[in-house]
Amino acid sequence: MSSINEKLVLLHNEIITMGGIIDLDWCGKLLYPYYKHFNDDNFRYRAGSLTAFSGLLFEWEDESGFPFYTGVEEYDCHHFDKYLKEFLKYSSDIKKQYPNIYFVIIESLNNLNKREDWENTFPNITSDLFSSIRKELLETDVQKSNDEVYYLALKEAGMSF
Repeated sequence: MSSINEKLVLLHNEIITMGGIIDLDWCGKLLYPYYKHFNDDNFRYRAGSLTAFSGLLFEWEDESGFPFYTGVEEYDCHHFDKYLKEFLKYSSDIKKQYPNIYFVIIESLNNLNKREDWENTFPNITSDLFSSIRKELLETDVQKSNDEVYYLALKEAGMSF
């Protein structure tokens, strides 16, 4: 398995090449358990892993792809429940350390929550997790965004292009 450093270098190069974080090969060359670094001591790994999570959410949100494993595919992809659990666990620290990255993740989760039926999409994930996300994060932290916040989020992660 590649290291987090190798995956973040690849992610940064893909963002530059594609001019954004959408339509990337999330279930192929960018497949990596980024959630394991949401509380990493290394600033770059922590911010980069959160940026990857935002990219996964954007991919789903704009309907250009679906980078999450639902339990019925014959291939592996990203595990939505593991990302949600780790994000929820470290959300207050993430909000303080990376307010723009935090905001774009919360906004994307909120948009997806309004549009998608998570419980039907992910029948293998307990609805308690979704309830916790809704109650602890989405009901309290949703704000109106502007386009600049997305660039600021990439800048927070050291991934400006």
